[in-house]
Amino acid sequence: MRLMLTLMMAAMAGPVAAQAMMQASSAPAPAAGGYLANRPPLALMRLLPPPPEAGSNEDQADRFLYRQSKRGIGKADWNAAIGQLSVTSPPFLKAVSCALGANLTPQTTPATMTLLRRAGTDLSRAVFPAKDYYKRPRPFTTDKGKACDPDAAKDGGKALGYAYPSGHAAVGWLWGLILADARPERSAALLKFGKGTGDLRIACRVHWASDVTGGRLMATALYQQIADTADYKADLEKAKAELPLAPVPEGCPAQ
Repeated sequence: MRLMLTLMMAAMAGPVAAQAMMQASSAPAPAAGGYLANRPPLALMRLLPPPPEAGSNEDQADRFLYRQSKRGIGKADWNAAIGQLSVTSPPFLKAVSCALGANLTPQTTPATMTLLRRAGTDLSRAVFPAKDYYKRPRPFTTDKGKACDPDAAKDGGKALGYAYPSGHAAVGWLWGLILADARPERSAALLKFGKGTGDLRIACRVHWASDVTGGRLMATALYQQIADTADYKADLEKAKAELPLAPVPEGCPAQ
């Protein structure tokens, strides 16, 4: 799956975190890269449990929820998911900025962008190996069902890659956790944003529900390791200092 993690990594042509720094190119680029650069990808991948076994209760629940999601085609969450196919999209950036109460851009919040980008580097090193290892098919490949991402209809959805874990869910939840550290008074809105990012992937019908749960689990485990590093704590203090000075986004829904 192509995840365009905006503001975190770089390379528009790759999946999940490979696209993360897309708009962070003008933000400071620390030489150290991620916060867990000394930990091998395999160690990071082990933070994630395997997906449900075929025929298990969890697998049957996934399939039931996927069938139920057909009722939402063309409705509000479906359309919202279309707006967030890429985390470089204006609707995605607007959603996180509204939750944060500050316009999140390389120009207005460079320290916060650095925080997200470095964490995104670590996330990509965890998500990519997991997807490649488990090779879990996307739900729409099981029944040729409709999905909100147009790439799902091209060549069997190969451009989207494998399903488990959900990169969108992992990114949204990791950003929510990190930004809640940076602005605790906005934590409820930020965690709601983070959860919603994964929920919309189910509404889009490009992920099983357990893919989304797996993404959040990986993000949580990764966050716990990142948050314990000295570099993260130093970058966090810089983000805390700049956010109260950043412009407030306009046109946000009531929280």
